[in-house]
Amino acid sequence: MEAHDLALQEFLTKNKTQFVIPVYQRNYDWKQNQCEQLLKDILEVGSEGSNDTHFIGSIVYIHDGVYTTSEVKPLVIIDGQQRLTTITLLFLALYHFAKQNDMEAKAREINDTILINKFVEHEDSKLKLKQTENNAKAFHYIVKGKEPNNYPEFSRIINNYQFFSKKIDKDNFQVVWNGINRLLFVEVSLERGKDDPQRIFESLNSTGLELSQADLIRNYILMGLEPLEQIKKFENYWEPIEQNAKIERSDESKVSDFIRDFLTFENKKIPNKNKVYEEFKIRYKERGETFYVNTLSSIKDYSKLYNKLLNPLKEPVKRIAEELINIRQLEINVSYPFLLPVYNDYINSLIGESDFVDILKLIQRVYRLN
Repeated sequence: MEAHDLALQEFLTKNKTQFVIPVYQRNYDWKQNQCEQLLKDILEVGSEGSNDTHFIGSIVYIHDGVYTTSEVKPLVIIDGQQRLTTITLLFLALYHFAKQNDMEAKAREINDTILINKFVEHEDSKLKLKQTENNAKAFHYIVKGKEPNNYPEFSRIINNYQFFSKKIDKDNFQVVWNGINRLLFVEVSLERGKDDPQRIFESLNSTGLELSQADLIRNYILMGLEPLEQIKKFENYWEPIEQNAKIERSDESKVSDFIRDFLTFENKKIPNKNKVYEEFKIRYKERGETFYVNTLSSIKDYSKLYNKLLNPLKEPVKRIAEELINIRQLEINVSYPFLLPVYNDYINSLIGESDFVDILKLIQRVYRLN
């Protein structure tokens, strides 16, 4: 492991380098107030007469040593992706402002040194920042200069780009540029196969958003795998779990709650809400192929049932759906660890439909008595 402080712009202008956000990282999630604070800090250090610098925390990445066969050198970001993405969005806003205001030389400088790898052939290696799939779609959309208001779905990438675009004008363009040049961070470089990224990740005292228990578990499951295996395991197992543990027509994730309920019926004790990750690590110390094929497959199957607890209308049997709706409306969430294996028994025909309905009604009666 190597660590030293560095000017952010020096880091971003590395030639033939791609900053890769791996699939185990959570979705980009910075809100407008965080972007507003960052811009305020940049304007302060960039103002005329200021000799100050501003420290933005650490960026931790994994590289593959001196030798790599790829066209660009991939740096896999394990901490700092939120800040790195936000600052790239600010550069994008500066680039489009320069393009629209006859500042061609500055637009070319931003594009050719910060946004893209100019002298690479493969399209997949062109962008300096390689996002995960959901963020990548929005990111590519604004890179191409399309109208952000026409983007078909909600995206923090789009929202924060628009925020920066509205804040940049002819009076402050140079101030923002100067301020970005005065941003400093700690660069922490890990070498694949030599350093333990999971241990280092856990010990980081990040200045970014607090990770949820689900974020930590996702990192634990995927971080140690080779990049192609990460994508395969993410798509086969974790992504369906994340999709299933959502309330329909809502952006709210219930993955942490689901894993907590799953562990409750597996361990026969309820984990503290802030200790779900620790309990998961204790139960699943070994993460060989059996863990992925058997354990994660089982968790994925239970997440399908959890999806119906969260969204009862997805249950095709009407009278079961009606009882699940009642339980949901009464907010008897404490019953979920019990209901998951019972629901599983019903799905596997170990108990009949009438028995399952009776159990659901009994849960409601006990709740009302208490």
